[in-house]
Amino acid sequence: MRVNTVSVKMGVRIEDAEVKDGNIVMNGFAGTMPCQTIITPREAIQMARLCARPSIIWLVVRALFAREKPDGKPS
Repeated sequence: MRVNTVSVKMGVRIEDAEVKDGNIVMNGFAGTMPCQTIITPREAIQMARLCARPSIIWLVVRALFAREKPDGKPS
């Protein structure tokens, strides 16, 4: 995933997710720096609502069955 702001564009890689103290805690790397993202249940519901669009669901379903080319990009 990539985060774009006015001052920086940074790749974010999530490597682990767990429930801690009633929140979703995701650990990974933002660029080369370790990072932690904490999402409350209410925020998770809002994200699910935003992603419940047919175009997004179709993109995810297609990604499940896509084969990767030798260069690492989906076909």
